[in-house]
Amino acid sequence: MKKILLLAVITALLSSCKYIKTQEPYLKAKVSPELKIPEGVDKPNSTSTLSVPHAKEGNIFAKGSEISPPDMPIRTKQSEKGILRIESEKGYPILTVLKKQDEVWSAMSAIELENWAVKEKDSESCQVILNYNDQDAREREKAGFLKKIFTRDKFYTDYSGDFALTCSLSGKVMQVKFTKLDGSAAKSFLADNVMNKLYELLE
Repeated sequence: MKKILLLAVITALLSSCKYIKTQEPYLKAKVSPELKIPEGVDKPNSTSTLSVPHAKEGNIFAKGSEISPPDMPIRTKQSEKGILRIESEKGYPILTVLKKQDEVWSAMSAIELENWAVKEKDSESCQVILNYNDQDAREREKAGFLKKIFTRDKFYTDYSGDFALTCSLSGKVMQVKFTKLDGSAAKSFLADNVMNKLYELLE
């Protein structure tokens, strides 16, 4: 029985060989005649088809990898009645609410968030200074030597710092603006964190 089975397998293998193409017809192919351009028609320039342009700056990929990705847009939201909303104005988050300044000030003063601390309060200027402690940066500082070698720490930014919440009256509504302490725009994820909490307190 085994001999018959072995013979059947060998026969099948041998019979399949006839389907294998052993000829190489491309070796007999003839070279096509050169393309003839009609009179009065310009001949295309094919002399620099395969030329590779030289890079103007050396190690362009290494430099590009150090560029931070673009910041995400500020998340906007609005209450059903439209009396409370968060908008983005030239990259700055603005919270607008139809409430008195005392109520807005109370909410600003009461903000409590993980990794955030109220540093200063000034009711006269209606401003609260918040300090953000970037825990991811702290973890990277504690990381061992080997871990630092195999991570991209040098490309990571420590976002710790002081930020300001400032309120002002605009017509009949109060507006609260979130910025860095120097007045420049903060990262959107930090702005969203603070402004969404303030939105909850005023809702």
